[in-house]
Parts: sequence; C-alpha cells; structure tokens
Amino acid sequence: MEQLKKMKSPIRGSCLCGKVTYQCSKSPVWSVNCHCKSCQKLSGAPFVSAFSVPANAFDIVTGDVISFSREADSGHTVSTFHCSNCGTRLCAQSDGNKQLMNIFASTLDDASNFEPISNVYLSEAAGWIEPDKKLFNFEKMPSF
Repeated sequence: MEQLKKMKSPIRGSCLCGKVTYQCSKSPVWSVNCHCKSCQKLSGAPFVSAFSVPANAFDIVTGDVISFSREADSGHTVSTFHCSNCGTRLCAQSDGNKQLMNIFASTLDDASNFEPISNVYLSEAAGWIEPDKKLFNFEKMPSF
C-alpha cells in the first residue's frame, strides 16, 4: 500500500467557507472511491473519494459541525459531519467501526498526494464508470 505512505501527517483540510478546519496527526490506513447511492446523493457526484485515519488522530480545529445519520446496508449507523455554515461534508464514521474516521478527499488543503487504492459499491456505480483494474475493486463494502 505504497500510495498511502505518500500522505504524511499532519494532514489538514477545511470546508468550502473555511470556518471549519481539521487536522489528522496520523497517516491514512485506507483510501477509497465510494460509489454507493448514499454517497452519490449526499455529494451530487457519481462517487466520492475518501481516506480512513485512526479516529483518535482526527480533530476539528476550528468551527462548528452538524451531523446527519443514516442506516447502512450493514445495519450500522453511519454519521456524516458537515460545516454548520456552508454544509460541506467533511467526514463520516460508522458505529460499526468507531476506531476510524473517514475523511472526504475533496476537503484536503492539499489533495495532490491522495490516491485511492480501492473502489467500493461498484454494484451501485453509474453505468458509465469504468473502475481502474489496478485498484482493489469490490461490489459492496468489504469486511476486513
């Protein structure tokens, strides 16, 4: 997983309006393009790119966030956290794995070192998406 080593901590990001900023003190353990219908609807895009870090290494530095929770296919509750001012979706966490925080790559201050290593929920992907065959590709969310 050489790609993950390119993202060195601290990793910083923010929302569109800049009121919410965050920092990660550890490098990612996983990176992904998620093609699930929920990510599509929440983002207005065909998929979202994200990476996972240890939850205890993630901090909101400035600003206020609001959350939205929904039930995932697994039956777990997934909560997404958004800027209370502009609505940017910054991160998400599943109650099935509270040890990880999943951060949306579009919020990075410097996304030049982000590279996904996998695609998930390809069973829900837009018909015109062709996943990169060099990545780990999953029809649903894999269980690790």
